[in-house]
Amino acid sequence: MTPEDSQTETGEVFLARSDLLEGTSESTRAKTAETFLDLLGARVRNPNTRSAYRVAWRSFLAFCSARWLELESVKAYHVGSWLDQHPGSRSTQRQHLAAVRLLFDSLMMRGVVEYNPAARARPPRLVRESSHTPVFEEAEIVAFLDSINLESLKDIRDKAIFSVLFYSWCRVSALINLTVADYYERGGTRWLRFQEKRGKEHEVPVHSKAKEAVDLWLERSHLASNPSAPLFPSFGKNRETIESRRLDRRSVLKLVEKRARTSGILKRVCCHSFRATGVTEYMNSGGTIEIAQRIAGHTSPSTTRICDRSGDQLTLQEIERVQIGKKQEN
Repeated sequence: MTPEDSQTETGEVFLARSDLLEGTSESTRAKTAETFLDLLGARVRNPNTRSAYRVAWRSFLAFCSARWLELESVKAYHVGSWLDQHPGSRSTQRQHLAAVRLLFDSLMMRGVVEYNPAARARPPRLVRESSHTPVFEEAEIVAFLDSINLESLKDIRDKAIFSVLFYSWCRVSALINLTVADYYERGGTRWLRFQEKRGKEHEVPVHSKAKEAVDLWLERSHLASNPSAPLFPSFGKNRETIESRRLDRRSVLKLVEKRARTSGILKRVCCHSFRATGVTEYMNSGGTIEIAQRIAGHTSPSTTRICDRSGDQLTLQEIERVQIGKKQEN
């Protein structure tokens, strides 16, 4: 490994010479490069977290370079100034601050810095009573799913994807990691085995509507005989040839956005909208927060409550009690 560039065996560059201040010693460059390799190659195992942390580190290094700050000269107030000008949401700022703290902890272990200036920086306060994720209204989710005509193999796959997202409340990262073997039968019922964050396995019985969509997809795609294949693979450029590689999160998001436009939905829905909509519709139908937590695979019921938007309609009804003029008319 050279001090100029830190990269994995696949050639992905984590740290380039331009990311550090000109004049930084070769020894510091080498130790910093090794730190990035250690963090992104071994310590940060989740690929989504790895991607987010890489963005955070590049942002912070760019901030330091613009102010001619070497890493060993960074103080707590510099980290605070970086947060003050950070363009992301509060949750993104908190995540990026955690990434910078982890970076300086690792740099301390290698002797690049004497202390962690990010340890004293206070993250922006974040108190959520409900999610900001847009949810589908009942008519919208019906229109969304019914807009798929099942005229092509790709349409059949997409219908199965959206059905699993809506009826199983899974995260998109868990969806794209499904294999054919993860759709299995137990006790006469079909189940899905999701690989969740931090290596957690989460099993959910399959809703009859989702089962119908997935069964049709496996029948038409002839994937049922290949247990190790991705359950929802990509298609080739001709949109007809099934490839062996998995879909990625961005591809699924593009499918959601395109289908939303086709079905006339104007709001900006995303993959997580299916999860929030599923929880909300379950609670509207008389479900309990404890069972909703188990289905969603949440560690805490407070997280499930954030997804639940069933109280929005009740709140609107109460707000409409404020009337002016109608009492006189009566």
